[in-house]
Amino acid sequence: MPEKSVREMNKYERLRYSLASRTFHTAVGGAMILGIVALIIGLGWYAYSYSSQLIKGAFGVTKNAQQIISKVVDPTSLGHDVMDLYRSVPEETRGDGDDAGYLSLYDSFTTREDYVQILSILKDFRDSSTVSDVYYAMYDEETGMLVYFADPDEDEDTVCPTGFFETATKKELNTFLNWNGKKTPYYIEKTDRYGWICTTGISVNNADGSIAGFILADVTLKEVGSGMLKFLLQYGISMFVLINLVAIFMTRHMKKKLVQPINKIAEAAEAYLKDKKDGVGVTDHFSKLNINTGDEVENLALIMADMETDLADYEDDLTRVAAEKERISIELSLATRIQADMLPNIFPAFPDRSEFDVFASMKPAKEVGGDFYDFFLIDEDHLGLVMADVSGKGVPAALFMMVSKILVQNIAMSGKSPAEVIKTINDQICANNREEMFVTVWFGVLDLRDGTLRAVNAGHEYPILKKPGGDFELVKDIHGFVVGGFASSKYREYELKLDPGAKLFLYTDGVTEASNVDSVLFGTGRTLEVLNNNKDAGPETVVQSVNNAISEFCGSAPQFDDITLMCLEYFGKGNTEMKEITVEAKIENIPEVTDFVNGELEKLECSLKAQMQIDVAIDELLGNIARYAYGGSGGNATVQIRAKEEPKAVELTFIDGGTPYDPLKKDDPDISLGADEREVGGLGIFLVKKTMDDMKYEYKDGQNRLTVTKLL
Repeated sequence: MPEKSVREMNKYERLRYSLASRTFHTAVGGAMILGIVALIIGLGWYAYSYSSQLIKGAFGVTKNAQQIISKVVDPTSLGHDVMDLYRSVPEETRGDGDDAGYLSLYDSFTTREDYVQILSILKDFRDSSTVSDVYYAMYDEETGMLVYFADPDEDEDTVCPTGFFETATKKELNTFLNWNGKKTPYYIEKTDRYGWICTTGISVNNADGSIAGFILADVTLKEVGSGMLKFLLQYGISMFVLINLVAIFMTRHMKKKLVQPINKIAEAAEAYLKDKKDGVGVTDHFSKLNINTGDEVENLALIMADMETDLADYEDDLTRVAAEKERISIELSLATRIQADMLPNIFPAFPDRSEFDVFASMKPAKEVGGDFYDFFLIDEDHLGLVMADVSGKGVPAALFMMVSKILVQNIAMSGKSPAEVIKTINDQICANNREEMFVTVWFGVLDLRDGTLRAVNAGHEYPILKKPGGDFELVKDIHGFVVGGFASSKYREYELKLDPGAKLFLYTDGVTEASNVDSVLFGTGRTLEVLNNNKDAGPETVVQSVNNAISEFCGSAPQFDDITLMCLEYFGKGNTEMKEITVEAKIENIPEVTDFVNGELEKLECSLKAQMQIDVAIDELLGNIARYAYGGSGGNATVQIRAKEEPKAVELTFIDGGTPYDPLKKDDPDISLGADEREVGGLGIFLVKKTMDDMKYEYKDGQNRLTVTKLL
């Protein structure tokens, strides 16, 4: 496989790896394999046929020679006499068969008339045929030797004189001695003396039918090899020409039927992509190819044409869907903002009221949620508090939530009791609730004069109350049926007493039912634990602590329900009024502000230690405003002071109109490092955090507002 992609190849590389080139190579390779197989079969058949022809010819020579010899002389006499002498000579005297002394024992046979006649006849047959030699010999089964009687060979190196013997294999002995007279007997072997040679022949029998000897002929296979070489040369030339012709024909055929149509499809695809990039709305790139191969390539072109048309339709549909999705996304974003604006989201919510502090948050599971909270002044002395959870999620729940919120506030402003408010809302919703949605509601009215809280619970979670100096605990109040469930449902209200310093925590089931990746619920127990770990903190810190704990607990698990929290702290009417001082934001004005605050602290009988810590905080925070808030352009700084009764504390708010900056987001410095190793800045804010009991920041109406609280 090539290392480059087709787009990275140059012209010659593309030609090398093209389908046409591969088709040619495949055709050549296939033809070569078929040619080699045919050559092997042809050579084998040629060798077999030619060898069979030579063997049959040699056998015919021996057969004719045997018939002529038998008519002229009695060959059995010579055979018997030679074999008798051979068997009578001791084995150690015989030697290797070519010993001169041994062979001299047979000299008398060469002068015999029958030997001379036999030798002459054999010589005539050898010279008049294609065999390399014709001779008279005998296979001796006892010694496993071929013993020669008469050999007309005139070559001193290859002649086998009378009495000469050589080893014969068992197969050779069996072939000739046990010949049944039907098939032509022959034996092929490679010898050091003659090379590859084939021996065939016919027996000379005695009167009783026993074998007296064999008229044998040798045929060398050199002619077979030379014939095969000639055949190979002729066949190879013919095959080379044929292979190339076949390859060229197949390549042209494949180009016409496969390569060219595929290239047309590829070119159409490139044109399609180019037109798409250029914004050209053409949809006939493939349909106008007119490929008529009648096979899978034509089917591919038709499929591509259909696909192009379908893609055009799909893109139109996708454009419409994308536009609709974008419209829905914009509307959902708008709905999210509208819903967020429907809920009180500016804190401090009532900066001019010293009797209480409240903070709330809502984190929807989807773009919009079904949970809602609310707090509003019914009159100067009564505060309405709402925590609710609508059934379902998403837009339907959000719409139902907004209707429910408006109904609660509007009816509550009429001065009805909490139970009457919820009953009225239930009747109105049940009168026209075809979707059968419902909402769980906790609604209470707090009398700001004495801390009396009258409340009703319509199927909602238990509220959590912290009494002054105590812990957060569940209030297992009376539960009525959900709003929107049944018409004419009745609701019972109950009463709680909030003493100065008490805190009320309200929430939806998205808090306790938040789960982590192991499907473990956050639960009421963990909620109480987080609350009691922050029981002395202000409402904002309490809410943020619970939100942070839920996020840490759930980790990467998805949020399945809205998470809504609200915390109210009741101070009572005993709180002193807020006082403030405004100075130009300069370092030299810090002593003036410090003296003003110390004067108020003396009225509160503040301890010397607390006063010194507050003075340090004033110096640090006002110093930061003077140095960094206005960037050298100048501006004012305001410090507000308010005393609290339960628990006894003082609250300082530092206000400036400079660049928005939240010092609480900056990471605390690592005080374990030396001064030269630690980053510059942040140490003063860190010191204030450690000495004050609570700190919170907001940017409101174009102003930075940093509030610190110190318990006295």
